[in-house]
Amino acid sequence: MRRLAGLALAGVAAIAACGSRDKPADPAAGSASSSAASTAATPASGTGTAPELTAADLDAYAKGIARETELVRAAQQRAQTATTPQARGEAQQAQWEDQTIPEGARAAGLSPERYRAVRNTVHSTFQWLDFQGKIDGPLELDTAHAAPEMKARFSRDPFDDLAPASREALQAQMNRLVPPWIEYVKLTAVAG
Repeated sequence: MRRLAGLALAGVAAIAACGSRDKPADPAAGSASSSAASTAATPASGTGTAPELTAADLDAYAKGIARETELVRAAQQRAQTATTPQARGEAQQAQWEDQTIPEGARAAGLSPERYRAVRNTVHSTFQWLDFQGKIDGPLELDTAHAAPEMKARFSRDPFDDLAPASREALQAQMNRLVPPWIEYVKLTAVAG
């Protein structure tokens, strides 16, 4: 299961790298594609595009991702009990991150843009730590079939993409932030 999730995420990352950030046309593609594509397509990069993370940002992220997790769970329950294709489709779409991020931002007390930037940086860092086996999450990357760029990224320390103060802030809160990230990823990328 972990290998399948990793291969699927690697495929999504390759597609996302082509530049498309459109919603999936198929509601059944749902949050797994949307969530994985955003995280893979928006890495915290060493080119200076990663936002500065503070302890306050990470506290806000914790509130936001908790709210997003609640929304995804509720949408999955609605999808299971939906009696029409339209209702199932709406419930699937409600799981997409572009539907949950605005509510996560409200819970976090941040603008949607700032929340998305913090969220993408945290998720990208945790995703690569998980791929490398440095945290015990649900993702795995098969490097035997990965593109050279993906292999190079796999061998780098994900924290190198962060400014020193951001790195320190995130590392200080790993024990608190990794479990809710894993829960969210399991709900979205692995479909609950």
